[in-house]
Amino acid sequence: MNMRWILQSGENVETRIDEERAAICFQENARNTYVELEYQIPFSVTGDEYVLFPSCCYDGNRFDVLKKKYPPLFTPEEAKTDMPVTITDVPRLEKDGSGVIEVTTGDVSVPCVGVYSKKEKRAVLFYTIQEIEGVNLGLAYQKGSICITYPHMRKRAMYLWPFMQQSRDEGKDFSQGETIQIPFRIKEFACDSMEEFYHMFFETRKCMGMDDRVPEPMDEKQQFRIQCGKMNRYNWKEEGKFYGTEITPAGNMSWQPGWIGGGMYTYPLMRLGGSVEWERGMSTLRHLFRQQSPSGFFYESSDEKGNPVKDIFGCEWSKDWHMVRKSADILYYLFMHFDLMKERGEQVPKEFEDGTRRLANAFVRLWKKYGQFGQFVSLTTGDIIVGGSTSGAMAAAGLAEAARYFGDASYMETAEKSGEYYYTQVKEQGYTTGGPGEILQCPDSESAFALLESMTTLYRLTGNEKWLSYSRYLAEFCSSWVVAYNYKFRRGSEFARLDMKTTGCVFANAQNKHTAPGICTLSGYSLYDLYRWTGEEKYLELFRDITDTVSQYMSTEQRPIYSWDVPKDAMLLENGENTRIEPEKQEPGFMCERVNMSDWETERCIGGVFPGSCCWCETANLLILAEKDKREGGRRS
Repeated sequence: MNMRWILQSGENVETRIDEERAAICFQENARNTYVELEYQIPFSVTGDEYVLFPSCCYDGNRFDVLKKKYPPLFTPEEAKTDMPVTITDVPRLEKDGSGVIEVTTGDVSVPCVGVYSKKEKRAVLFYTIQEIEGVNLGLAYQKGSICITYPHMRKRAMYLWPFMQQSRDEGKDFSQGETIQIPFRIKEFACDSMEEFYHMFFETRKCMGMDDRVPEPMDEKQQFRIQCGKMNRYNWKEEGKFYGTEITPAGNMSWQPGWIGGGMYTYPLMRLGGSVEWERGMSTLRHLFRQQSPSGFFYESSDEKGNPVKDIFGCEWSKDWHMVRKSADILYYLFMHFDLMKERGEQVPKEFEDGTRRLANAFVRLWKKYGQFGQFVSLTTGDIIVGGSTSGAMAAAGLAEAARYFGDASYMETAEKSGEYYYTQVKEQGYTTGGPGEILQCPDSESAFALLESMTTLYRLTGNEKWLSYSRYLAEFCSSWVVAYNYKFRRGSEFARLDMKTTGCVFANAQNKHTAPGICTLSGYSLYDLYRWTGEEKYLELFRDITDTVSQYMSTEQRPIYSWDVPKDAMLLENGENTRIEPEKQEPGFMCERVNMSDWETERCIGGVFPGSCCWCETANLLILAEKDKREGGRRS
């Protein structure tokens, strides 16, 4: 076996390595030290290999890098139509494959490092466990070598939001006679493609036998009553006559189309609610179409009165910029609203249909001119400002639905061509980017799940078997972003108190290293459809993992969730910032995106939430409830 213990000088130990377990026994006391287990990859390594740390590093994150404060955004000087993948300062290898990645098991969806060589047509997946005696293990990769450290030891640098910084990891005291055992599984296999690599990962990601139970979801009617009450109390903006999308730290309400829920959560509120929610939902859609720009795309946001806000993150130069993911989401979800209106015997307003045609035409025009949808476009002209990425992945689904609804074949033509284009990219490259708007182009889960939604939509509407094949690969790829076990939170944390389960939580992206309840921003029913079409239980298992775990993260009167008690800026703790935030009881219906397993916001923020509401998680939960209602024949809550 290509494994060995790497010992620090002066250590007096006995070691043993079996097929699935390595043990080290200290023969004398050892202070402030760590142990390291190294595995040498059994094939030739040149630096071109695809390196995977699930939910953390894809292709080793070997991309162009711009070090920017949060929230990062390209400047006009940096913006290019042919933008190479460009990420922020996160754990990564150099472009030539040199360098080292060092993280903890809390940074990944499953403790695993994978390496795939296209040249050698071989691959390996190395699995281990999260922690020993309450302390996480470390995972590292350096050109042909995978290492496990205990306690976790990032020797060179660690990611402490928003930059790589000097490591703060420390060793541990070991007593004479103390034995540390590290279990592992190694999957070495012939591999001809990225599809084969991710299929093996999908099949084996739970091989360590760690607890993967998910909680029984809360009663659906109760969930909706709580969430609907929260939306009407906190998110309805009487002055602007729309449901806002998030509550700012100042308590104000903002609006964004798509992405975090604007123009999306109105569908479940209208489907499951009563006359109040229907009227407010329709009013919110009217607000949406008042935000449509000359190009056909939508303005980035609006203020509480409904006036368009035409810049991104307050950057003066971005007043004409628009993230295409937002409008792609809207295009897809508008047809859910329209179908619901027809189902209820309501007339779809002509202004809604006309605006939707303008939006679909904007995407067709964009595709015909550039052969891509880009990441940021001009609100005035509809031309690409920042190209590349998978930001427009959902547009293929939206255009396919537009072809169905309007009977216009040109929409389906663009849907299929763009779907093929984006699928080919992820099949060859093994990553998607451009889902969130504030991570530059770091690999992310949102664009991956959006592309899966497009593949399943194309199969559902065309019956072409290739889209089913594409859907299978995308689902297996997406599983790398989904937590496969229940993380053991430290004693005293809020999530430990509540016995929170992490199986099925979805990591956000390689920059914002939290996992979260639900998919941003989808129900996950594409996975259920895949199970129905194929009969394969593992797709159903992944679907249930994701959807059943969400409701436990909703605060209720009977089971309140309290926010974390940390300094106002935990990242400045070492610089003298000591002002603390007292824990707050989250209001009923509030959900937070933070399911921190990583110490990216410092160790203190693991297993807790910040005070306030993250509407996109609530949107995902509402969409799950609405989709289930629809498939059960419209049983009203």
